[in-house]
Amino acid sequence: MAKIERQQHRDFSGGVQAKTVQALMLSNQVPHALNAEFESKIGSITGRKGSIKKSTVVADQRVLNLFLYRKTDGTKKYLAVSDDGAGTPKVDVYVSAADGFAGAWTKTLEDWTTMTDIFFENFVNKVFAFNGVDAVKAWDGSSWTAVTNAPATGKFPVVFNQRLYVVSESGYLHYSDVVNAAGDGFTTTSWLNRGINPNDGQKVKMAVRHRGRIVILKEKSIYRFDGSNEPEATIQIGTYSGKSVVILGDLFFHNPKGIYKMGAGEPQLISRAVEKYLEGMSAANWQYVAAGRDLENVYFWIGDVTINDPHEFDYGTTYTDVVLVFNVFSQTWKVYSGWNARVWCYDETDGNTYFGTAAGKIFKINEGYADVDGTTITPIAFEVIFQPEDFGYPEKYKEVGQVCLIGEYNSNVEMGDSYDSLEDKTQIMEKEGMMNEKMTLKELWVAVRESYVDKPPRITQLIMDGINVLDDEK
Repeated sequence: MAKIERQQHRDFSGGVQAKTVQALMLSNQVPHALNAEFESKIGSITGRKGSIKKSTVVADQRVLNLFLYRKTDGTKKYLAVSDDGAGTPKVDVYVSAADGFAGAWTKTLEDWTTMTDIFFENFVNKVFAFNGVDAVKAWDGSSWTAVTNAPATGKFPVVFNQRLYVVSESGYLHYSDVVNAAGDGFTTTSWLNRGINPNDGQKVKMAVRHRGRIVILKEKSIYRFDGSNEPEATIQIGTYSGKSVVILGDLFFHNPKGIYKMGAGEPQLISRAVEKYLEGMSAANWQYVAAGRDLENVYFWIGDVTINDPHEFDYGTTYTDVVLVFNVFSQTWKVYSGWNARVWCYDETDGNTYFGTAAGKIFKINEGYADVDGTTITPIAFEVIFQPEDFGYPEKYKEVGQVCLIGEYNSNVEMGDSYDSLEDKTQIMEKEGMMNEKMTLKELWVAVRESYVDKPPRITQLIMDGINVLDDEK
């Protein structure tokens, strides 16, 4: 019998890593963490913050888009796009002047084409609305007016080089005249256009301004346009969901292969650590993936996920409304559940982030420590499974005399020789769960699960001691 030195894990800053085998996993990573974050106290694992409902636009009708209208005098108004649900549904735009999407909603633009998203852009103290079908309109905060010569087929607007650009799904890039001297309109009402490999069998899904260029994302290609170059699809990867495109320094987007990050060069696949969740989502949701951001994270709602790899410990498990979260500073992943985030909106004036749901509701995230929908308070389900430990002897049985999980939490710690055998084996003491009962096993599994509505759990250390490698079979 050989004794093994005490094992102490004091750094969990590596986030979720569900792709590698145990031998390749770094000591600061965990294979599974649900509704947990790793940044509020570096090195620890802490339950995520909650969400709170701010308002309901149209009950039980999906929020199609959210937008913040801003004028240079500081005026802010909030816009929401909703299916009105009246007989043959049309799409309506609602407005609220209450801060943070919190007020009563007033219909301001109605009866646009059924289930066709409306996309907005702020320019010359107005907000311009496009959907690729209906006549383009602009709003000055009180009334809507038609935009002369603006293309009805334009869908994805971008302000660039003193002009308003908009690209159609078919691949035509239209652009206005430059802004006038007063800064309240265009110099003339003329619009021109040019093709971005139009009608090539791919739909344009989004256009954004990034690093001094317009980036146009089609289903299987990406173009960059600086205002004068001849853009070509040198990048042969794209997205099926324009709402999956988000910028936080770099540009991020979803593709059937995973989630990509793009700076000035080629896109890089960054989502291998959480690949099993992306593989478990429905392909029908590729076109609905929705991305948002806050000051340091990008969020990707991918819908319900069922783990489909029979080698995974949670094979067959379904997670509801999964949101994959990437921290741009630590370059690590988190996995949240329970947010039906069908569209996102980030308020740059105060750093708050909101999402709209399929039921017509708008929530603010990172608020409190429960998911609050009016009088309904849903506890957050926190779950962590630590890296299974074989102590360097995977082929031999070990005797483990003590396991201690340090932190602040209210649940018992589960242990076993496999995921299926996990059971409570701890005595809860102040800021720690202690197991002093000897266990004989080849591999030690440790997990903690807790639901909370106020103070989130936090784990800071995992300690294993009294470890002996047994010479004979169990």
